[in-house]
Amino acid sequence: EDEVFTEFTPSSFFSPDGLEATAPVFKDSPLLPSPLGQILATFDNFKRMPVTDRATMLGMLYAMIDLNRDPTTFEAYDRMTAHELFLRMGVSKRMVDDFMKPTLLVGLFKPPEELSAAVAMELLYYYALAHQTSFDVRWIKSKSISELIIKPLA
Repeated sequence: EDEVFTEFTPSSFFSPDGLEATAPVFKDSPLLPSPLGQILATFDNFKRMPVTDRATMLGMLYAMIDLNRDPTTFEAYDRMTAHELFLRMGVSKRMVDDFMKPTLLVGLFKPPEELSAAVAMELLYYYALAHQTSFDVRWIKSKSISELIIKPLA
């Protein structure tokens, strides 16, 4: 494995204005309960996003806990757009424009205005809360995936 892959490396989020945030290598961080572990591990990693904007995401925790309360509640979130949910939960415009929207575009290939709130929350839950170390990034050192992984298995 070490001959094929690099060490784990941080991922970075860029906007037209430059570096927005860097995702840590979670395997190197203490595994604390969600979302405390993520908050502590990423606190200094937002380069341009003020703490006041990041704090507006706290309202989303309520929605994520409420999402699967019962089928009727889930259906209500599923009919609502992610954009509408962000407005209702008080997520700042800057947090949506500079972080949430790009995250959803990468993860689900659609902006918040075109996604159900339920689907967006499930993605955020999976990536941000439930699988803290599953998304640490490693790269192929040389050649290609086909040459280094697939061909030896054939």
